Amino acid sequence: MAVPLFLRSIEETGLSTWIRQSDSPFGFYFILVVHTIGMASIVGANTLINLRLLGAAPRIPLVPLKRLFPIMWSGFFVNAISGVFLVIGYPTKALTNPVFYFKLLFIALALVTMQKIKNRVFSDTGLNEIAMEAKGRILAKWSLFLWFAAITSGRLLAYTYTYLQYGVHS
Repeated sequence: MAVPLFLRSIEETGLSTWIRQSDSPFGFYFILVVHTIGMASIVGANTLINLRLLGAAPRIPLVPLKRLFPIMWSGFFVNAISGVFLVIGYPTKALTNPVFYFKLLFIALALVTMQKIKNRVFSDTGLNEIAMEAKGRILAKWSLFLWFAAITSGRLLAYTYTYLQYGVHS
C-alpha cells in the first residue's frame, strides 16, 4: 500500500514533532490522559444510564439522570479535541489503519444512540419509570455494545498498525 504523502507533511510539522518527541509534561502522554478522562466522562455516564434503563439499581430514579447528557457531550468534545491532537502526533499510524475507521464508526453510532435515548426516553415528561425503561431497553443494549466496540477498537490501535510513521514499517 502506498502511504499518502500528505501524512509525511503532517508529521513534519512542529506540532506533530512536539507531540511525539517533547519531554514536556503536556506532550503525548498528557494528551492521552486527557483523552482517557473524556472517555470516562462520556462512556461512564452512558453506562450509568444504560444499566439503569436495563433495570439495574431500580431505586435510582431515571428522570434526574437526564442531567448527565451535558457531561457526556462535554466528554465527547474533550475526546474529539484530544483525539485530533493524537492523530496529529501519529497521522500515518492512525490514518492508514482500518481499525481507526471502525473506531470512528462505532463512536458515531454510539453518539446517535445516545441522542436517541435522550429524545425517546427523557424528552417525554409523561412517561413513568416502567415506560422509560421499556422505550430505552433496546437502545441501552446497543449503546453498551457500541461503546465497548469503540473502546476495544481504540485499544487495538496500539497493536494493529502497519506504519508508525511515514516510511517506518512496524
